[in-house]
Amino acid sequence: MKKYLLFLFLLVAATAHGQMVIKGQVIDEKSKGPLPGISIYINNSTIGTITDAEGKFSLTVPFSGKMELVASHVAYQKKTVLIEPGKNDGVLIPLKPEDKTLNEVVVKSTRNKDDNFKKWGSLFTQILLGNDGHLRAYCKIKNPEVLVFYYDKESTNLRVFAKSALLIENGFTGYLIKLDLEDFNYTFNNDIISFRYSSFFEDMKLGKADLAQIKRNRNYAYYGSKMHFMRSVYDNNLTMEGFALYAYKAIKNKERARVAGIIQQKIGDGAKADSYYYINNLFKSKDTVEYYKQIMRQDEVLAYDTTYLSARRLATLNRALGTVAFNFKDTLLVTYKIPLANYNSYMTDKSKVPPGEKLKIKDKLTFMYFIENGSINIEKNGYYPETNLFIYGDMADRRISQLLPWDFEPDKGS
Repeated sequence: MKKYLLFLFLLVAATAHGQMVIKGQVIDEKSKGPLPGISIYINNSTIGTITDAEGKFSLTVPFSGKMELVASHVAYQKKTVLIEPGKNDGVLIPLKPEDKTLNEVVVKSTRNKDDNFKKWGSLFTQILLGNDGHLRAYCKIKNPEVLVFYYDKESTNLRVFAKSALLIENGFTGYLIKLDLEDFNYTFNNDIISFRYSSFFEDMKLGKADLAQIKRNRNYAYYGSKMHFMRSVYDNNLTMEGFALYAYKAIKNKERARVAGIIQQKIGDGAKADSYYYINNLFKSKDTVEYYKQIMRQDEVLAYDTTYLSARRLATLNRALGTVAFNFKDTLLVTYKIPLANYNSYMTDKSKVPPGEKLKIKDKLTFMYFIENGSINIEKNGYYPETNLFIYGDMADRRISQLLPWDFEPDKGS
């Protein structure tokens, strides 16, 4: 009997540990009155609701740990709250009314406001959705009219504001994504990109015939992604999942970097989105164009040195918090080799690799380094609240076109 009761207790505890119920209320910061009709969602998930007449809400989340709760409404400033285990009941969220004049003042104080999506849309879409043109073609911004573009010719900086949430239909992953764009900046002369957002996912209405392909597509987006990597760090199975870690030092191609800077500066001077793709349109001298093309075909890195690292030395389990601390020095190179079984799981029958044949796909390369001392603390679903880890390469280049919600689980049996 004691054994049975112990088993029952463990079962209930395990079930409770696997999910979290978040309850709270949204109020007006000034009047303290309740706010009905406010969108409440777990950032980057399919989990959301609307506040009731008393401004109250309740969300059942199928995973536990730290997570970001977002309160959003067109008439109020969006607010994001970090929810921690044990502090998920009685969450009070005061919202400030949206200051509609703020962005207008910023834009009107400049001489270069430009609402023309036709001019900037191609560049903005590539940066936001990712570098894979094939997958980017599946995505459609449903309401481009909410975007306002501002270009500063002196700093060659492009800033983009959104008057309301962007609605992005992703036909590849089968999600309608509501993107609350907080900040978007792109500087032409140094090719630096920065943007912040929160997102909510909804399944698109699909026919039964499309569901099988969508499952394969979502698996494709998952494998090798940052989410897949962080979950593999948490589960201590990086090698099994196709990842390898290396300490990385590189000798960069200085001439290529110099030429790339000239090209970016020229693009910024012209402020023509079309010129972003064609060097021919930027320079009058054919000799200059041919030389720059030749240089840009070279590798960014002339030589590099790598030393294999064991993930066990970089990851430490915190049993009390249920998180894994991940830390390393200098630059970390992460390679991902798609296992044959995973590759075939998301490809159609015609594209599958026959047994015994090798998969002829280059390893995906991602680079990571900490911009501040410290570590990240990874939850079981791959989320971490810290913002001190900088990532570039394959995982970063995927962006919105391959973004998946935190509550996604790959269909390994398909």
